[in-house]
Amino acid sequence: MKAFFKVIADFSAKILVVPLYAVLIVGESFIKSDQMFQGCSQLLSLIPGIPGNYLRRQFYCLSLAECHNDCCIEFGTRLNQHGIELGRRVYIGTNCCIGLCRIEDDVMLGSNVDIISGKTQHSFDRLDIPMREQGGELVKIVIGEDCWLGNSSVVMANIGRKSIVAAGSVVVNDVPPFSIVGGNPAKVLKNRLPESVSDRER
Repeated sequence: MKAFFKVIADFSAKILVVPLYAVLIVGESFIKSDQMFQGCSQLLSLIPGIPGNYLRRQFYCLSLAECHNDCCIEFGTRLNQHGIELGRRVYIGTNCCIGLCRIEDDVMLGSNVDIISGKTQHSFDRLDIPMREQGGELVKIVIGEDCWLGNSSVVMANIGRKSIVAAGSVVVNDVPPFSIVGGNPAKVLKNRLPESVSDRER
């Protein structure tokens, strides 16, 4: 019975977000950037509770490069690029800001997590031009499967699978798989694998 009601809720949510998705498609024919998408994401982020979770999930299933019907995106969370990919059973907590990234299966994000689109998003080499006019390059960050990013962490580099990022950490360098990292900048505090595990299994 629970599965039946979930199917009905998903279908109803999809019907409700189709008009917003249509507005997005039309708007993007005039505005060649992610601004329309960001506006839709900001609007949907304001809907609280279970209805908000259903509406956000269905909208992102329609509009993202990849999104599965078993993810959960909580209140206040904004996604900034169409190219974001969300794997299966991804959980994203409240008030997160998600840049260009691939979040693989079974990843958990706490509240207030920022995933920034790499370290070259803003150029700052020249002093005769304001930084906002120097451009930059977005890099797709990869968060490996079964990772846990603690509250208020900031991530601008890849996270290897089955790793843990401590709350409040700032990740500026790639994190090896099976690591526990913490601090600013984040450093490896522990390897989750027992010493008896072979190199092949690592």
